[in-house]
Amino acid sequence: MIKRHHFLRKKKTKESIDLKKLISEYSDEKLIIALKQRTYYIPEAEKFIIEEAIKRGLIFSEQDLMAEEYKVENLRFSFFPIIMEQNIRERIRKSIARSFVISGIIPVVFGLVKMNAGASVQGALILLFGLLWIFSASRLIRGFQKLYVWLLLAASFLAIIYIVIQLVNKQNVDNIDFFVPAVVFGFIMYGLVFLLKMHER
Repeated sequence: MIKRHHFLRKKKTKESIDLKKLISEYSDEKLIIALKQRTYYIPEAEKFIIEEAIKRGLIFSEQDLMAEEYKVENLRFSFFPIIMEQNIRERIRKSIARSFVISGIIPVVFGLVKMNAGASVQGALILLFGLLWIFSASRLIRGFQKLYVWLLLAASFLAIIYIVIQLVNKQNVDNIDFFVPAVVFGFIMYGLVFLLKMHER
């Protein structure tokens, strides 16, 4: 699996002292993994990783990196990459949750439109669905709670069932009418499963 670090791409905003401090907080296990992936880091981070490993006695010199056990591993593709840094995981969680909050505006507006059109019960249920969706997503912004992820997963399945029923009963349905909800549903499912996978690790 891909083990991504926020050093894998260059960030000019990171000061050397912060970079060195963060690497010094790595556990031995995490530092060994970093050694095996050292060439994927920016040069400065790679240097600090090696220095920290020597300091801890994990290796005695850069020559030890020639050993088979420290051979650079090839990164493999993964749909759900492992994010090892806690602060990075937190930012990803908040970003995904905020996108869910924004998406919750759609059923809220749609429910109000339905109510205004005379479908009071159906509109009220859709409106309630949207509000509960926004509430659950906003709770994920504050902190990861598996309960709210599962609630959003269940709500997603209910939503797709409702949309399919509406499309089946609709006349002159185009392929795009099925394609757009499927794509949106796919992105939502990916985001929710990614949150679960990320915090299980």
